[in-house]
Amino acid sequence: MKTKILLAVLASVIFFAACEKDYLADDNDPVPNPKAAVIGEGTIVSEMMHVNALEGNLLGDPADRMIRIYLPKSYYACPEKHFPVIYFLHGTPAWGGMLMDPEPFEYFYQMAQLQARVDFPSDGFLDWVNDLIDNKGMKEVIIVMPDAKTKYGPSLYLNSPVQGNYEDYISDELVAYIDGNYRTIPHFNWRAISGHCAGAYGALNAAMKHPKTFRYVGVLSPSHFPAPLVSMIAGFMPVEDQMWGMEGPVDYYPWAPFKFANNSAYALAQAWLPNPDQPFFCDLPFEYLDGQPVIIPELMEKWDAQNLMALVQQNRIGLKQLKTVYFDCGTNDDLGMYQSNVMLNEQLDAMHVRHQFENYSNPGTHISNLYERLGKVWIMLSNDFPEYDD
Repeated sequence: MKTKILLAVLASVIFFAACEKDYLADDNDPVPNPKAAVIGEGTIVSEMMHVNALEGNLLGDPADRMIRIYLPKSYYACPEKHFPVIYFLHGTPAWGGMLMDPEPFEYFYQMAQLQARVDFPSDGFLDWVNDLIDNKGMKEVIIVMPDAKTKYGPSLYLNSPVQGNYEDYISDELVAYIDGNYRTIPHFNWRAISGHCAGAYGALNAAMKHPKTFRYVGVLSPSHFPAPLVSMIAGFMPVEDQMWGMEGPVDYYPWAPFKFANNSAYALAQAWLPNPDQPFFCDLPFEYLDGQPVIIPELMEKWDAQNLMALVQQNRIGLKQLKTVYFDCGTNDDLGMYQSNVMLNEQLDAMHVRHQFENYSNPGTHISNLYERLGKVWIMLSNDFPEYDD
């Protein structure tokens, strides 16, 4: 089997013009990268943040992470104004700039053998967000896009002795950093979290565990990995090994081919079944007998205890404090997420948790209509925030 490999290399960097007018701000309001702004337009600033929670992880992943922050047009034009914040947690493509570049989506499409490409905006991410605010009913917000890439793929945004403490990074350090360096409204009533796939899992987990940090959550295609899906992934791993001529995961880089099944299995296991004494620092919840994958019951039980179906039961009090709980999934999700999300919807109904679940089709796959769906979620979240007078 041969896999077609893209050879294009990212060759452009977005530059922002310097402001043409002086920035007039209160000394108590920190000003990030004022020269990156264009007065009268929304813009994106990027900066490095040192994350204490990621220090000393066994994978050797960096504790210094790039954060990308969208600032609406009024941020510089109205320096006295403060803004609600929506956080976005990426899945795969696994990097903090997931939403900004179509090329890593193409590698994801090929390596995971997806059935539909992403609907990347023709005018680019920045113009797309500006249009949501200018013409589609989205209210002005700050959007924060942290990086949570691990050695082998996306984090699940949990605390792991192998990968590092990503839950603490997002829910504690990042929120404190953004509130301390940008003109936010530093209260959970004006703070939401969103995400896609593994990032959707992470966003739901963060919101239900930390309702006094995030009071609104809206996510796309949240990931579930029950035993049948684990068996399917395990069955494809030897095929990848044969194609690559090597066993196990490979270092993940967004602009390069990667072993989707192997990398997914090991990245998940490093979060859910960490074991520093094993190769790749984790246990896998299956073994091979006569070349066929067989689930290991005791390890699968530990694995299942961290799936979303179990987490919502464990965190029902936090869930019921949230003002918005929204998730969707495609009816033809090509990573096998649809039926699990239908079951999650039914479980939340039975728990009397106020929420909204939507499915979509045509084609209804994992990354199809991603930007259309995300725009809907961000518009909804921005309008759910209460009014605020500066």
